[in-house]
Amino acid sequence: MWQHRAVAVDHTGVLFTAEDTAEVLSCMEDLAARGDGRGWLNLQPWVEDEDRPPTSPLGRMFSSLGPVVPLATWVPQHRRGRSVVRGTVGISHATGRFAVRRLADGGLEVPPAWAVRQDHTRRGLVFELPDAVGAGEILAFLLAALEVLSGVETDGRWVADIAVQRSSRGR
Repeated sequence: MWQHRAVAVDHTGVLFTAEDTAEVLSCMEDLAARGDGRGWLNLQPWVEDEDRPPTSPLGRMFSSLGPVVPLATWVPQHRRGRSVVRGTVGISHATGRFAVRRLADGGLEVPPAWAVRQDHTRRGLVFELPDAVGAGEILAFLLAALEVLSGVETDGRWVADIAVQRSSRGR
């Protein structure tokens, strides 16, 4: 006999501006408080459809760069058994390698305690976060980083997708 585990993901979308982050911060704090590793946040600048550059599936397949409209993902610190898994932040973008240098050139320094785990042309930029980094610090960094790494004009509107797994067991 075998068991399989079906996993469903609930998504909550939040449209916000940098001046009004209360709702997205509340969602981030809820994710962090769960501590189970079953939730994450995706964040992008809001870009109207007519302002998005045209893309083709074939072009994306053979491109060595990430998306022109950057995407950030935050996974909060959580427990896995007896181990603590550090929180991570990832940013997919189309600016190529050396994104940390590009951020610095754009006036944004990576917090010294954040460890760069990846800076890849196609797979993007990944940081491992130290303990006790607050949702406000993470969100402020991500908004600023997405501004610097964006391949399209942004207008101060953002969209967050808060994803939480729920599982059900089947046989």
